[in-house]
Amino acid sequence: MFQKADYQLCILIAVSAALIGCHKPLEDSVAKQIKAETSAKAASEQAKSLTQVAGQATVPVEKAEPVLKNTMPQNAQPYIGRYQITISCKDPFVKCDQGTSDFVINLLADGTAHRTLIHLGQITFDSNFHYRQDRWSYDAQHHQVILHRSNGVEFFYRIDKDENLVMDLDKIAHASAQNQQYFAEGNPFPQQAYRLLKEKVS
Repeated sequence: MFQKADYQLCILIAVSAALIGCHKPLEDSVAKQIKAETSAKAASEQAKSLTQVAGQATVPVEKAEPVLKNTMPQNAQPYIGRYQITISCKDPFVKCDQGTSDFVINLLADGTAHRTLIHLGQITFDSNFHYRQDRWSYDAQHHQVILHRSNGVEFFYRIDKDENLVMDLDKIAHASAQNQQYFAEGNPFPQQAYRLLKEKVS
């Protein structure tokens, strides 16, 4: 009885081994085919994604450069632009040792103002030697542009007939207690009422 059972078990094991042996090359072949198809599909998808990337190489201008939101009132918009003057380094206001320095103010449509001093090809910022974003506004009653510096000090510029900016030294010196304190602390005051010429837009 045990011998018959052992014999049947041996036959079952032999048949199973034979079946497994027969199917092994078939499984290997199927596995290779699946791998080949997967590799081909992956290569195709990679080529497709590269084509899509190449097709999108040119980014639309409106996405690459966001347009500044115009927050300035209508009567202030004519004064949006770039203003510049060259000042001798003899004036401590421009913070250079010799030669000249270009003092540039950019008034932007979003109400921000950017001041830079450019001397001998090097750019420094005139607010404690580092950049701080300012704000600007237009005073219609006095026909002036006011720069509201980030430190609370305000600079006043009269607008001449050619839309250039001319420093109002009296207002700059005395407009507020904060202005008076700022210059009393030894911060450089302009030696003259400089006229910053507006850059003409072609």
